[in-house]
Amino acid sequence: MFRSRDAKPEPPPWMKPRAVEQPASGRHRIACGESCQVTRDGRTREGMIWNLSVVGVYLVMEAPLPPMGETVLLTFNLPGDPSPIVCQARVRWQNGPSIFKGCGKVALALPPGCGMEFLALDARDVQRIEARVQTTLNAIR
Repeated sequence: MFRSRDAKPEPPPWMKPRAVEQPASGRHRIACGESCQVTRDGRTREGMIWNLSVVGVYLVMEAPLPPMGETVLLTFNLPGDPSPIVCQARVRWQNGPSIFKGCGKVALALPPGCGMEFLALDARDVQRIEARVQTTLNAIR
């Protein structure tokens, strides 16, 4: 069909934003995009919280990824909230780099990183995360 010169072409499906896929745990997760610090063996590295739920996060970071089962100290902020959350988290699964730039090997829709399960999280931080997830879900419904 014909298009006017002013009309912008429709982006391909893979470039359109999509809802965050929800985990099998039944816990809702939301996109986050906040930087974080991962401390293990006394060394701190930078990463980014890709998505977040009350049970854990998907952590994007450059290789090498922390080993499966490793416990780390995770420090991050919720979007727009200046109070940091500091907690212990364990690596539940890894999504190393694939042959496709910027894509993980196990879950191509995610960048390379790992799924982290919260182990020790202050009750007030759980409430803050729950409130943020619920507010975000309500806003998109």
